[in-house]
Amino acid sequence: MSGHLPDRVEQFLDPLSSAMVPLVDGLARHMLPRIGADAFTRRLCNTTIHYYVLPCRRVAPLPVLFIHGLGDSAVTWSLVAPLVAQRHDTFLIDLPGYGLSGLPPGRPYATIGEMTDILAAFLRDVIARPALVIGNSMGGWLAVRLAEMMPEMVRGVLLMNPGGALLNGHDSWDPFVTSLTPANGHQAREVARHVFGFIPPPMRALSARGVQNLFARKVVREFISATDEADFLDRDELQHLPATAALLWGARDRFLPHGSFEFFRDNLPDPKVRVIRLCGHLPQRERPLAVARFIKRFARDLDSRS
Repeated sequence: MSGHLPDRVEQFLDPLSSAMVPLVDGLARHMLPRIGADAFTRRLCNTTIHYYVLPCRRVAPLPVLFIHGLGDSAVTWSLVAPLVAQRHDTFLIDLPGYGLSGLPPGRPYATIGEMTDILAAFLRDVIARPALVIGNSMGGWLAVRLAEMMPEMVRGVLLMNPGGALLNGHDSWDPFVTSLTPANGHQAREVARHVFGFIPPPMRALSARGVQNLFARKVVREFISATDEADFLDRDELQHLPATAALLWGARDRFLPHGSFEFFRDNLPDPKVRVIRLCGHLPQRERPLAVARFIKRFARDLDSRS
């Protein structure tokens, strides 16, 4: 559905929109224990990390680690993880500074390298066996880094609208960074439209300020300011990725810089690719059934290869 609401309606909904995203995420976090998720905290790399485990009720040889994106948290997987847990032990982690996890001592953010180190410690000390690693947005970027660091512990990576593509360096990413700090309500609604692939105007208006506030937090702004081109993924490292890869993409993603999909599709080594129509940057929220089916098929292929 496309189009715009009358200005008076958008102005009425605008104050409410700051509350909608926290409300939805709060309900999802409240729901996770009710669907069988156990919550834990663990000190990793001198940082307190919060995570959930949904154990499979039968033999589950391949665990699954879910990694969320920039500004998000573990609850983004609340619709997908229970479906995957029918066949696999699933682990949902709050990255440092997000959700209920802490930050490195005395730091307002964690770098890509620090987050990768924490994920490596989590994979080694908490999951303690080779896993399928799934990441959305920044989580896909981290999944690649984790596979490079610990190839013996990463059986496969499934990247969902991954970020971190070097493309043309800062020239590609500067407009994206600018879009995260909209100057007014109209621009905030445009950011929501770019994130979500199929969202009616009333829901776009109700989510706009909440989405904006996610990216206005200090942990996000400091991370973006501190990240330079050396942190991004280049073509050569994707081509030599030491793990079986799959790429799942929401076809209506207008959030990431143009060319991101082609960057991963053309440089990952023989990836399994699925493009979901009428879906944007967050397939796990917009199309959870399709995402869960793709995950389970990919995991089954990994098991058959082993």
